Amino acid sequence: MQLNGFAAPSLSAIVCKTLAMKGAIAAVLLFAATGASALDVSHLSDDIQSAIASKEAAIEAGRKRQKYDFVGDFRLSGSATQSKTVGAGDWSGSEQIGASFSQDIFRSGGIIASIDYAELSALSARLQLIQERNGHLQSLATLLLQSKQDEIRLRQNELNAKNAEIALLIKQRQYEAGEADITQLNDALQTKNNLRKTRLDLENQRLSRLEDIAKLTPLKPEAIPLAPFEQIDQGEFVENSISAKLAKVQSQSAKVQQTITVSSYLPSISASAGVSRSYADTGDRESYNYGLSLSMPISLTEGWAIEEKKLEALRAQSQERTTIEEVKRAYAQSKSAIETTQKNVEVSKENIALYDSLINVTRAQAQSGSVSLFDLQTLENSRESDRLEIESNQIAVQIELAKLYYAIDKEIK
Repeated sequence: MQLNGFAAPSLSAIVCKTLAMKGAIAAVLLFAATGASALDVSHLSDDIQSAIASKEAAIEAGRKRQKYDFVGDFRLSGSATQSKTVGAGDWSGSEQIGASFSQDIFRSGGIIASIDYAELSALSARLQLIQERNGHLQSLATLLLQSKQDEIRLRQNELNAKNAEIALLIKQRQYEAGEADITQLNDALQTKNNLRKTRLDLENQRLSRLEDIAKLTPLKPEAIPLAPFEQIDQGEFVENSISAKLAKVQSQSAKVQQTITVSSYLPSISASAGVSRSYADTGDRESYNYGLSLSMPISLTEGWAIEEKKLEALRAQSQERTTIEEVKRAYAQSKSAIETTQKNVEVSKENIALYDSLINVTRAQAQSGSVSLFDLQTLENSRESDRLEIESNQIAVQIELAKLYYAIDKEIK
């Protein structure tokens, strides 16, 4: 069949192309492929992996330094002198070596608190690093999913462009027959041209997305099998939320800092010991010493310093409660977005059911010659576009679930 010099595709060609397109999309959306798994650090670029590893090592080194910071220093000393009294004979020399050690053995609870603070500081740093790592992984997962959506939108644009081409041909025939005015023909032409411009934008968006992916991973998108993300219930999400855990640890740290500050103004006991040996022309001498010392500072700023730490601890507790509420709201927002998207899927399914009914009728009419094959092609293109819309919405759900998945951590309790 021909219309104004343009050949209409055969029904069999339309069906074959539609089936081929379905197969291509199915391949693109094969989330649960063999070997598919959640992304991990190994999927990130070498630079990002190296930075994360360096930060992990620095956190552990800092933890050990802070944890044993209360241990006193062991000091070695040595000296050598030459002296001469004016008017008295030759020079005389002396040498001395010594060792000493001083250690706080009681700080009104401050020693235990300082050890606890070291662990909490390291835990806070680890949670922040996990948050940073998961941020990279979420970005990568989101970009990979969005790149799949880009491919779907390009295919939808192709289908819409075919329908616009058909509409333009029909309007052109109607215009030549005097059944349509120039405005209707021009509108059909503009629709076709706008779809061409949209395709250029979609292609640029897809290329930009691929560049962003390349910044995060050296792997090709198709070489990264991405398993589907599962729904997380609210209780589990709040319990394992990195933000909530971090706020809790920071609240505990502020409370421990308050204890350390209070203890610094209370009595403390230190033990010390030392040994020294001197060598001189007049003879050698060796001495030893050990003892205990009790001290308690008296400061005009003590009350203000303690009150400051108390208020900081209260602010941290308030921030913990606020963060938990924010986490709950974030979960509710994602859940709402998922539910809305799933409703859109149901609408598309209803449209497809209607298209199926219309296609069956139109196919029979096309075979009898009462309607054009273009009517059938338009309906099949529209149905395929709705089917693709379902897959795009399913990916949108995955993007929301990925956001939830990478916002939690089960490693640190």
